Amino acid sequence: MSAPSFAKGVRFRRLPDGQGALLIPEGIVNLNNSAAAIVELINGERSPADIAHALSERYGTNEADITRDVNALLKNLAARTLLVLGEADRQRTTATEQR
Repeated sequence: MSAPSFAKGVRFRRLPDGQGALLIPEGIVNLNNSAAAIVELINGERSPADIAHALSERYGTNEADITRDVNALLKNLAARTLLVLGEADRQRTTATEQR
């Protein structure tokens, strides 16, 4: 899986209470702490493995377990069209935007 990036119009923000959220054109998606820690590291350059490694280092936990969680969340967000995971997704997104 290549480096994930946010879909057009989607941004990550920390709310005043510290909770992570995705701001989307239709509103807001509140994230639990685990999801926010993952999503906060998405920058279009870090691979899922890079994200998992960073979280493993930060929290001192098993990287294999975190990798499974990272991949599951990224796939879930991509299925909801909040993330773009690879070149094929980027091309589909660009083609849709040009219509």
